[in-house]
Amino acid sequence: MVPSAPPRAAHGLRILYVSASYVPSRRASSMHVMNMCAALAALGHDVALIAKQSREARPRDATGAALDAHAFYRVPPVFRLDTLARPARRGGGLVYAAAMARRLLAARGKVDLVYSRDLGGAALAAALGIPFVFELHYVPPARWHHAVMHRLGAAWRGVVVISEALRRDLTAAGLVPPGVPIVVAHDACDAAFGRAPRAELAAPPRIGYAGNLYRGRGVELVLDVARRMPACRFELAGGSEADLARIRGEGVPDNVVLHGFVPPARLAEIYAGFDVVLLPHPRTGVRGATGASDISRWTSPMKMFEYMASGVPIVASDLPVLGEVLGDGVNALIAPADDAAAWQRAIERLLGDAALRVRLATRAQHDLRRHHTWHARAARILQGLGLVPAPSAAQAAP
Repeated sequence: MVPSAPPRAAHGLRILYVSASYVPSRRASSMHVMNMCAALAALGHDVALIAKQSREARPRDATGAALDAHAFYRVPPVFRLDTLARPARRGGGLVYAAAMARRLLAARGKVDLVYSRDLGGAALAAALGIPFVFELHYVPPARWHHAVMHRLGAAWRGVVVISEALRRDLTAAGLVPPGVPIVVAHDACDAAFGRAPRAELAAPPRIGYAGNLYRGRGVELVLDVARRMPACRFELAGGSEADLARIRGEGVPDNVVLHGFVPPARLAEIYAGFDVVLLPHPRTGVRGATGASDISRWTSPMKMFEYMASGVPIVASDLPVLGEVLGDGVNALIAPADDAAAWQRAIERLLGDAALRVRLATRAQHDLRRHHTWHARAARILQGLGLVPAPSAAQAAP
């Protein structure tokens, strides 16, 4: 059963957040939903999250002590978490769907809104007549996805997408009914994540990358650039054991360090030692965690916002969608996605110009704090969909 709700906060919504992510897990999607729930709760709403029960070993801190999910993601325990088993055996999906249906049925009349990252959750909310918001990070690829979306009915309260490019493509595909509002809300990061930009360099300079290491994330470009810059130390944080083994098997330059998976609560510590960070997404073939579709047209990678918060200058690929947030010479340097020599020149330019490093990193932090915190994202969504009043001019003033 959905845990009983505490007394409703004044002017707050009772929100049931539904996600297909495993919690806790190594995937960015689970970090996203945990931070969104914390942000919604911090705005004064009563929030409960339903997610899949993790199949991974229980996370532990540096001393070996077990961590709960909130501590693992370094978010305050201000919302309730209900994890449902999704058995690995055949038919496990039906077991999970049935448990989800029972939770939503129990929630009917007790929540004001279902906020879903899962099409199944949105469809169940629609069938039960519970008002819902559906957040999408890509255009659903299958015809059955489209058929379900066309039948979600009158309970729609809005759609949230992570980029303007995705809004255009969803609209062009006719997947959002006329009159249903769409809010563009890029991904986000905690403003307190980073450190102050600094002028001095490590010896040797440390060039960082954080994220997945599977093909289609630009890791091959990072390794190519590392071979061209033997005087620098390139550090890659993240990756599954299988991807780490593959990369090692293909040959790793001597100046490359593979940290492996870094728990979310330790990422800021890793970033603090970098002099430059790299966002090397290719123009096509960018895959999500499941590898199911090319998201290069629509991606709003969480690590871009971690980089912006970190206080470290960024070199990023020239994908149009990244240009919705990053500007060349404004808050990052932009390099052609497939040109290792150009990436080398961009890194060398940063290493040789302390004032440029500080200026770009300072502006990136400013942009993050003003537009791309989790708190700002949650407020933009609820206000943009008309679910809560927009602040008055006096309230909105800094």
